[in-house]
Amino acid sequence: MRIRLNRLSIALLIGVSLLLSGCKEETAKVGEPAPTLAAYDLRGERASLEQWQGKYVYLSFWASNCGGCLAEMPTLEKLSGEFSESVVVVGINTDREDFNIEAMLKDLNVTYPNVKDQLSITQERYQVVGTPTAFLIAPDGKLLAQYVGMMKEPQLAAIFERTRGERP
Repeated sequence: MRIRLNRLSIALLIGVSLLLSGCKEETAKVGEPAPTLAAYDLRGERASLEQWQGKYVYLSFWASNCGGCLAEMPTLEKLSGEFSESVVVVGINTDREDFNIEAMLKDLNVTYPNVKDQLSITQERYQVVGTPTAFLIAPDGKLLAQYVGMMKEPQLAAIFERTRGERP
């Protein structure tokens, strides 16, 4: 019996180590491919950067208790409409699972896509320490820039202007 337990333990350890060695740790680095999302849309479907392939993606990490995040949302909504041909704004909510962001987004008249990062895996991959934090991703999937902290409309407009006529 003791030998069986040891063999089983060894087999389990080997299996776990093989699984872990196959996992690729993704981290955000400007100039490198953007890490994959580990988030779900408001319908519970898995979100993927490939959904918006061919356009720039402005990932905006936000939380409901972040004043700067909420202050940026009307500007992001406006710019997402003005620059819809070249860029898509994607909000990534970092609140806990039981928080209803749909009601908040409706109250704020936010129509751009939003996803929930309930397990904080996407935040970890993008090394988000606080909100608001945003990333600009090129149509080819490369991470172009990271922006930390609240930005006013002129700053955001300048970022979005980069997406017009500029194809990497």
